Amino acid sequence: MKLARIALRNLARNRRRTLLSLLVIAAGSAALVLTAGFVRFSFAGLEDAIVRGGLGHLEVLPAEAAGAALTERGQRPALDGWPEIRRTIEDVPGVRGAGAVVHLAGVVSKGDRSIPFLGVAVEPDRERRMRFELKLRGGEDLPAEAPAEGEDRVLLGLGLASALGAAPGDVVTALVVTTGGTLNAVDLAVAGVVTTGLQDLDARLLKMHLASAERLLETPRVSSLVVGLEDGGATDALRARIAERLAAVRPPLAVLDWRTRAPFYRQVRGLYSGIFVFLGAIVFVMVCLSTSNTLLMSVMERMREIGTLLALGTTRARVGLLVVLEALWLGLLGGLLGDLLGLALAMVLGASGIRMPPPPGAVDPIAIALDVRAVDLVGTVGLMLVVLGAAAAAPVVRTARLRIVEALGHV
Repeated sequence: MKLARIALRNLARNRRRTLLSLLVIAAGSAALVLTAGFVRFSFAGLEDAIVRGGLGHLEVLPAEAAGAALTERGQRPALDGWPEIRRTIEDVPGVRGAGAVVHLAGVVSKGDRSIPFLGVAVEPDRERRMRFELKLRGGEDLPAEAPAEGEDRVLLGLGLASALGAAPGDVVTALVVTTGGTLNAVDLAVAGVVTTGLQDLDARLLKMHLASAERLLETPRVSSLVVGLEDGGATDALRARIAERLAAVRPPLAVLDWRTRAPFYRQVRGLYSGIFVFLGAIVFVMVCLSTSNTLLMSVMERMREIGTLLALGTTRARVGLLVVLEALWLGLLGGLLGDLLGLALAMVLGASGIRMPPPPGAVDPIAIALDVRAVDLVGTVGLMLVVLGAAAAAPVVRTARLRIVEALGHV
């Protein structure tokens, strides 16, 4: 403890140099805090958009179809006995609801324009129960009740509606191949125009009520059940519990979580994590080099003093420890200062309302918001202690090799 106090006093001997070192460390710490907050906010926002956008926390479907991508499941609904399966799922504590889904593909036309579509049929009342979010760009959502024959309604993706020249109130015709292998077409009134946030999907998306899909495909079967949970943090535990309850169902079922069904999320997470590690490495090197030079200069200026300590019997290990403690003080104080600076900047940016342009392929701009947590602040200080400990290596080695006679004669 006494040696730590002496190390702190040594830092105060050259206040200008110590202040510059602290500013360098604080700037690096603040950059890491802000980056960590932005990355976490981006992950949370993307997760919420994926889950509440209609993918749900879990999906229950036939095991043989589990390996197929959504676009490959086409128009072959294959989940038999789904009402009983849904009751079993919704009896599990923590499940908010389960909605039947049908995936279909075909051609939608308006006038002389015909465009291939990727469709999804849902139960709107179940989606609202699961608190799914619909991003309307015009018109209104699908009604909760099943439409009567001849009154079918549809939601079009923003790009698809633009390509068709369709607007809310217009009528489009959907043509598909039924499960029996014949062609069937149904007229659909456009209830609204929506966006998923992804341009490519918006250019093909068509969404209708489950009852409309049953008439169009001429089958009551569905592709899967999408499950919404009360707490997204319990996804893994509830997935295992639901799978256990459905283990006896034949043909066997698969229960997939949203991460498995959203490879895009894993790719974005990997990209952002790589950027964060790269930035951390740059900060590590810059702070290490800067503070190592500062500590080395401090040792050189106190050469005669260090030589005197060695001549009086102070061990080289103790003198080296003094240098390390000075470095750790810089890391601790600079890290704490950086935490405060990072928190202040996070609040300023959060209140600024600044919005960034949409990422490539996306539709909506992104508001700048940072999710800074205590673990980021503590982790940053810990990293700075490690960085400064590494920066002290060169000065400690210089001290260990110091000859007492040369040190006492140093000018």
